[in-house]
Amino acid sequence: MDQANNELDNLFAGYKAVMPDPEASANFMPELWRRIEARQCLVFRVKRLTQVFVAAAAAICVVLALFLTLPRAEAPAAVNGNYVDVLAEIQPAESLAPLGLRADSE
Repeated sequence: MDQANNELDNLFAGYKAVMPDPEASANFMPELWRRIEARQCLVFRVKRLTQVFVAAAAAICVVLALFLTLPRAEAPAAVNGNYVDVLAEIQPAESLAPLGLRADSE
């Protein structure tokens, strides 16, 4: 145990020799506060930038939602009838005869 304490003391002494204690000057506290405020300023800028992006995304979502919900001025003509009626109008009976299909007329 005594040997481990001596080794630890030697380690600390070597560390102190390599890394001497910084001497406090008259500018120590102002310099420290300048560094702290610089970090806070960066965090504030990032926070503000994210708030702007979130607000812009919300505005885009509202605009798109309004665009999708408002009726268009040129509405397409309403389709009357069911799917078969619409296909019958598109495909005349004359073009079905060569295919071997016959159109029943009512």
